[in-house]
Amino acid sequence: MSSKLVILHIDGVSANTLRKALDDGDMPHLRRLMETEGYELHRYRCGLPSTTPFAQAGIIYGDNSEIPSFRWWDRERGVLVQFGASSTFKKVADKYFGGCKPLTRDGACIAACYPGEAADDFGIAYQDRSYGRQPKSRSAAKVLAPYLANPIHLGDWVWQTAAVFSRTAKDYFVARAEGRHPAAPYVAMDLGEEIFVHHLTRYAVIKAMHEGYSPIYAGFYAFDETAHAFGPTDPSALRVLKHVDHTIAKVAGARKGRYELLILSDHGHIETIPFRASSGKAFGAVLAGLLPGYHVKEAHGDEYGSAEKEAIGHLTATMSGGAAHVYFTDEARRMSHRELTARFPQLSDTLAKLPQVAMLMLRDGEQDVFVTARGEVRGQAIKPFLASYDEPDVLYEQLARLNSFHSAGDVVVLSAFVDGKQVNFENQAGGHGSIGGEQLHPFVLARKEWGLDLSRVRGAHELHPVLVDLRDRLASRPRPG
Repeated sequence: MSSKLVILHIDGVSANTLRKALDDGDMPHLRRLMETEGYELHRYRCGLPSTTPFAQAGIIYGDNSEIPSFRWWDRERGVLVQFGASSTFKKVADKYFGGCKPLTRDGACIAACYPGEAADDFGIAYQDRSYGRQPKSRSAAKVLAPYLANPIHLGDWVWQTAAVFSRTAKDYFVARAEGRHPAAPYVAMDLGEEIFVHHLTRYAVIKAMHEGYSPIYAGFYAFDETAHAFGPTDPSALRVLKHVDHTIAKVAGARKGRYELLILSDHGHIETIPFRASSGKAFGAVLAGLLPGYHVKEAHGDEYGSAEKEAIGHLTATMSGGAAHVYFTDEARRMSHRELTARFPQLSDTLAKLPQVAMLMLRDGEQDVFVTARGEVRGQAIKPFLASYDEPDVLYEQLARLNSFHSAGDVVVLSAFVDGKQVNFENQAGGHGSIGGEQLHPFVLARKEWGLDLSRVRGAHELHPVLVDLRDRLASRPRPG
């Protein structure tokens, strides 16, 4: 019989973070798995933007084009597209993934952004996925009821609820007492993720294994939420990795010789400081000051400038970690650099000279335009500037691809590092979505015997064919024993 495949997606953990956790003894189950079953740690590049919707689309479908951020403005349909609790992706989902062959076709896709043509999602999604629900998909209630009916699960859940709540509350007040500023909204989301969603997702994965689904893809987001709330190197985030390690052990123990296990992440995390804390003003307020008469709206934030009905123009800024996309929403297409400069001569130069901004990206026909505090450059002339962030050839390729998206903002703003921390356009203690540091370098943990070569993977969409090939190789080989 063939071998089946289960893939665990551990959100937000960089290759270096995982390596340190292993070296420090924080993940003993995973260490044991590596030593006894010949697993090795691969470092790969997720590409830009370094966000979950972008990376996961690449991994599952092999196509993450036109996903410029965690949230963006769709000019054609006049809708703010975003993921998370108030997801609106279903309003534009029909425009994406045409002709793709998903990694999870006819399998199970649990707690992911996208349905991936899976037969079942066990009622657990990273956002509203009703647009892609399959006929066999069960509701969350059908998964939750037997989970809570089991006294062992119920007892474990009650104990974890008390332990996680008290620990997180302590971490929050200790951080405040030490003068640090954890992101309160993410503290609440962290509680929900750790206490409830993580356990239910693990239960669904094991249930899917018992029912013989393959491949199985499942997302676990507790580390990412904790890192947003407290920072990726905070003790509270490292404790979550122990929780993840326990989950890996549970799933590995449920394989019964039928499944092979692969573990991966989608992006990493870095320490950040909010734009407002660094500059004294919200980013939307800065834009409103540069564009008198305009109504400026921060997606998932406040509004600034002239009243919406009285404004001479309308602007939406969609922020995702260290990147912000600025859209002139009265325009039906992306404004060129030439058009923008003619209408707003000082806008680009003034934004680029802010201490919180590393550079801007604009588009002039087929040419990339980059603006830094030193001035404007075009094309590959930006590479010397990029050398301080990452390998310049690779980073330029990733930036140019993102800048080619029609869905990108009229101006794409990438934040700078201030006192060793990246400025974040959202209120987060840890973040990703931009350039520099470990946010661009996630991991894949796989058996050596599979012979995976990820050295040339420069974006998550290039990981897709590697995983599809592995899935098919495992399905066609005799199962050991």
